[in-house]
Amino acid sequence: MKNCNTCIILKKSFIFFITFIIILTTGCMQKNKTEQNLVVAVQHGVISLDPAFLRLLNEQYIACNLWEGLVRKNLNGTIEPGIAESWDISEDGLEYVFKLRKNAFWSDGKPVTAYDFEYAWKRALDPNKQSAVVFMMYYLKNGEAYNRNECTKDDVGVKAIDEYTLKVTLEKPISYFLEILNYHTYYPVRQDIIEKDPDSWYRKPYLMVSNGPFCLEDWEENKQIRTIKNPYYWDKENVKLNSVRYLIERVDDEEIWTRYKEKKIDFGYVFPDDIDIADEIATGRNNVFADDSPTTYYLCINSKNKPFDDVRVRQALELAIDRNRIVEEGKMNEQVATGFVPYGIPDAEPGSDFRIVGGHYMSKDFSEENVNRAKELLKEAGYDDLSKFPTIVLLTRNTEKAKYIEESWEKNLGINVELDVCKDVLYSQKKDNQEFDVIINSWIADFLDPINFLGFLASESAFKGILPSEYYTLVNNSTKTPDNHLRVGMLHEAEKILMDSYTIIPLFYGKDAYYVQPYVKNYIKTPLAEIYFRNAYIDK
Repeated sequence: MKNCNTCIILKKSFIFFITFIIILTTGCMQKNKTEQNLVVAVQHGVISLDPAFLRLLNEQYIACNLWEGLVRKNLNGTIEPGIAESWDISEDGLEYVFKLRKNAFWSDGKPVTAYDFEYAWKRALDPNKQSAVVFMMYYLKNGEAYNRNECTKDDVGVKAIDEYTLKVTLEKPISYFLEILNYHTYYPVRQDIIEKDPDSWYRKPYLMVSNGPFCLEDWEENKQIRTIKNPYYWDKENVKLNSVRYLIERVDDEEIWTRYKEKKIDFGYVFPDDIDIADEIATGRNNVFADDSPTTYYLCINSKNKPFDDVRVRQALELAIDRNRIVEEGKMNEQVATGFVPYGIPDAEPGSDFRIVGGHYMSKDFSEENVNRAKELLKEAGYDDLSKFPTIVLLTRNTEKAKYIEESWEKNLGINVELDVCKDVLYSQKKDNQEFDVIINSWIADFLDPINFLGFLASESAFKGILPSEYYTLVNNSTKTPDNHLRVGMLHEAEKILMDSYTIIPLFYGKDAYYVQPYVKNYIKTPLAEIYFRNAYIDK
């Protein structure tokens, strides 16, 4: 009996041990599963997530994880099939026929159809909607004409042949059209959803549907936007994250950075003004990176306001800026800008660079000679006594870069400068209303072609009446020119007119700095304004 009792005790102990291991293992598995929740810090100020009208970088970062177009970017950053599983292109390059996946669904389980794409594109072009980025749709046949009320929407080159076949006709052949299709204005949207609440459908989780890897769960104003895995996404098997939470809090950047170091934030690009990014990169202590990016930081001088309506005044202000100081203090090894279009944008000849071909319109060097010439120009403009020059109101989102502009003009010319520092929403409002003398802004490429930079300026409503009229004419004509060499030549001419007007003063070509916890794997970050979490996962 004693031996049997011992056996029973041993069996019970063994069963208890196995049960404990199973419970522990299950708990660990559940814990690992619940840990697949990413926290991302983006700039405060999300105004819209409507694909046709969003315009801010932080909005784009969120939207590209909620929606998917006909194509998408893969881990290598190149184009691959998205909602379209295949396509045919006509020999003349004007017509594309896309075959859509039959297993692509919206986040409410309804199928994504070609009619959703047709509706979305024509809605973005609607002349009554006034999309700030509508120029990205002008590649479609009659896209610009419809947007200018010169034809009907039925004339636009997009047509659903049936539920899963979309025919697209271009204004002229575009070799990079598939790249453009990844832009957010080309995402599909649902007509039945939008008609229920045209102005704010995208803010309401019970109403807003999307077709990408994630869908909206909650939007807390000025706090966070929480997205969860879309259970109906066609490629859901490869989506490992359960949720992505975007912090849009109205808090100091220092607090965001502190929370990242405490591992309460997994990914972000919100840095305190005083952080030495180059040192962070060199030491590797916080997993900070700075990638080359086709980005131009620049000033726009409001030529509608006196005394800035005088080109001599604008040129003087350009000459008096020590842009090398801005770059040196930024500590990211960025390049002083000598033209508006940055390096890395192809010219007409294969392998050539638009910036190298176009040359330098502004000097990289700064000297006392610059300052003397600036004072001469101001004297010619009637300002012998610079103490009587009007105070310049400089609109900016960031004091760090603006203070070097302020310092240059005050120290070198004796001109008083007032910084108007605003967060994204108020900044955008003042920019759109032209409530500035000078504004600091930036543009990052959506695709690698000079029209993306020069076309952006031409379409920017905030700069209407400020830039030279000849500039608009050349940019618009370039979009209608089928010969690529002639087209790019017109864009070089447009850039020269722009630079000679000194309404736009390029400062430097930027780099894209961000931080990410080492346990975040397989996120896709391209040189453009794109961060995809479709394949990302957390591996602690």
